[in-house]
Amino acid sequence: MSDLIIGCLAFVLLYIFDYNKIEAKVQWLNSFFAIGVIVLAYSSWQVIFSSSAGFLVPTVLSAVFYSLAGVSALFMLYALFGALPFKKTYIKGNGNQLIDTGVYALCRHPGVWGFFFMYLFAFAASGKWIVLIACLLWTGMDIIHVWVQDKYFFPKTLPGYTDYQKSTPFLIFTRKSFTRFIQTIGNRGKL
Repeated sequence: MSDLIIGCLAFVLLYIFDYNKIEAKVQWLNSFFAIGVIVLAYSSWQVIFSSSAGFLVPTVLSAVFYSLAGVSALFMLYALFGALPFKKTYIKGNGNQLIDTGVYALCRHPGVWGFFFMYLFAFAASGKWIVLIACLLWTGMDIIHVWVQDKYFFPKTLPGYTDYQKSTPFLIFTRKSFTRFIQTIGNRGKL
């Protein structure tokens, strides 16, 4: 249970990182993003590989579901680190380039989908109830986090974000956003 709480504290570090971008602008606070990610990765490892209660999953199904969890993790990592200008976004903390192509044409926060499915498939692979609790709890925390980013932080740090909010859905894809995604796969930057 403490690993679930530690995972939640990771989101506090991510809020501090975001807040620092618009208010304090203290260089060393940019490290809170990396620390938050490490804390969440540690908590995830602890939860997924714990000896907590659950149900038995056949080895073949477990392998399939762990593979799907890995694919979901790769999608999330790409959305956060591959599709965005890494140095500007996470090191310097002045990610002032709006990306509205590729996965960011699907919705404004595509990483949430990879995050959710990573834990959901890890639950299906492990059969551990604590992983399902982590999936629901941490995805809820992630959705609140991206909502706060969307409402307060990004409009102040990303020029053109208000127009992006009007043209691209928050989380749920639409036919129009999926078409834009297909048309802009591989593009990096503003249309």
